[in-house]
Amino acid sequence: RADVEAVVLVPDDTCATRKARGVLPPTVPHADAARTAGRAALLVHALCHEPTLLLEATEDVLHQPYRAEVMAPTLRLVGELRSRGQAAVVSGAGPSVLVLQPSAAADEGEVARRAALAAVHGGDGGWRELRPGIALDGARALHVGEASAAR
Repeated sequence: RADVEAVVLVPDDTCATRKARGVLPPTVPHADAARTAGRAALLVHALCHEPTLLLEATEDVLHQPYRAEVMAPTLRLVGELRSRGQAAVVSGAGPSVLVLQPSAAADEGEVARRAALAAVHGGDGGWRELRPGIALDGARALHVGEASAAR
């Protein structure tokens, strides 16, 4: 597995999931769907073996372009981070931003995040940074007796 860490930038402002999903079109072009499927496969490879591919693997054409009207600050920050080589995406339905980075590039990532926040919001702009960690053991099936022992 590659040594990758997650950083989540959470804004003070919120955006209801219903509103974020409401701006998505009911259908998507076949080319966009195919491109996204390829990016999903590349993301697995990048996370497991080659984190230098994270930027390319996290390119989103299905969701983010449509959500700009309801979460403009988030999309400006994602664009600024990506222009600085950071694998940034809208996290879930937003408005938080997820950045995936090789652990070895943590210092460069921090510099890029600070510069991006300054460029877009003139400082942190009301965003806080979380480092949730990444579970490495994946999904597990527990038997009833094991479930209480695992807690």
